[in-house]
Amino acid sequence: MKIGVIKELKPGEGRVACTPENVAKLVAAGNEVYVETDAGIGSGFSNEEYQQAGAHIVSHEDSWKSDLIIKVKEPDEKEFKFFRDGQIIWGFQHLASSKETVEAMQKAGVTAIGGETIVKDGKAVLLAPMSAVAGRRSMIMAAYYLEAQHKGEGILISGIDAIDGIPSGNVVIFGGGSAAVNAATIALGMQAHVTIIELNAQRREWLTQHFNHPNFRVVESNEDTLKEEIKHADAFISTILIPGSKPPKLITRDMVRSMKPGSVIVDISIDQGGTVEGIHPTTIAEPIYIEDDVIHYAVPNQPGAVPRTSTMVLAAGNIEYLLAISKSGIDQAISNDPVLASGVNIYRGHITNEGLAQSHDLPYENLENLVK
Repeated sequence: MKIGVIKELKPGEGRVACTPENVAKLVAAGNEVYVETDAGIGSGFSNEEYQQAGAHIVSHEDSWKSDLIIKVKEPDEKEFKFFRDGQIIWGFQHLASSKETVEAMQKAGVTAIGGETIVKDGKAVLLAPMSAVAGRRSMIMAAYYLEAQHKGEGILISGIDAIDGIPSGNVVIFGGGSAAVNAATIALGMQAHVTIIELNAQRREWLTQHFNHPNFRVVESNEDTLKEEIKHADAFISTILIPGSKPPKLITRDMVRSMKPGSVIVDISIDQGGTVEGIHPTTIAEPIYIEDDVIHYAVPNQPGAVPRTSTMVLAAGNIEYLLAISKSGIDQAISNDPVLASGVNIYRGHITNEGLAQSHDLPYENLENLVK
């Protein structure tokens, strides 16, 4: 199979979806691998390292002439012209946030596999490590933008233990999944007071036992709790995720307006459209904007700011699926592995993820019926 490793076009994105080590594995399996020039530079991998692994170094256009396209993020609008019938595109697609991308894929007849929707034993196994990176980084960024030079509150999130009356800041985290746990871990390490708002009772119990910290509390998620907790937050981090679907706008403009002037709101789910009413994506280079006296941080590809770490984690998770596709072909690989099948958002132009279809009010078709 011809496999193309693409250099990402998203601003600030330094990750690459395939390391030289993984290229060597794909070549050893009998594939031809075409790596775009400088695709790995942002993650510290040179063109020479890919060549030594057996890859051909080619242009952006030539890398897209492959049967299996390996990316990190969803294709850019400039890349729609490269789509072709039967082509397989792998990456964190987050297609619920872009109907234009979905329609371009449908028109061309491509198969799109979203790493964020691959589920094994009830867990998003490829997304979880990226969520961990985003959660940890969200807390670091929130603490940074609370400083006065960014028009933040001007507080040190940890407070000063040695001086009475200088308390640590309040961090409120919406949702209790992987991103939330990692954000809370960093926040507690900074000696902040942390509240997680979580709907599921069993998860609330697990979080309480997991952290077992005097500065930590978890509360039941409902509109009244959300309205009350957000008022006291110095940093509010939303981690709500519905794989394949746009999340609802649960944080209203009025809730944001009730926050302290100079407080920070981070919406990790912005790559799927975000949970904050009116929020819009920012970039790693220009990550914030201020609205209603609240600093909004809405970078959709946070792990791209730490590309070396993120690429190593990403490549370790995706290689078994890429090898399976290249060895057996997409139809057989899907039939052999229901976990891989769970990642198929679009199959030969047909939407096979129900949440994605609902997000854009487009027809949904059962993948199993199509593959048969």
